Amino acid sequence: MQPIDYGFDDDMDEEEPLSNTSLDGTYVCDNCGEEIVIPLDIAAGRDQEYVEDCPVCCSPSVIHVQIDNDDDVQVWAEAEQDRY
Repeated sequence: MQPIDYGFDDDMDEEEPLSNTSLDGTYVCDNCGEEIVIPLDIAAGRDQEYVEDCPVCCSPSVIHVQIDNDDDVQVWAEAEQDRY
């Protein structure tokens, strides 16, 4: 039986631009204080904003993702009830 090739490059150069392969971001929930790790979807654009429930306390937060021209990623959240 031959191994399955999933198309991931094990010799990935760290200087390559961002891709959709397993890029994660973190934010701290305003309600419970837990640090939450989320997968980032680079294909969704450089400035993203969406609502997601905290997996710990189930409180909704507005998640912000910004990717600058140097491919530095910033992720933060604010409580939804503070926003709307």
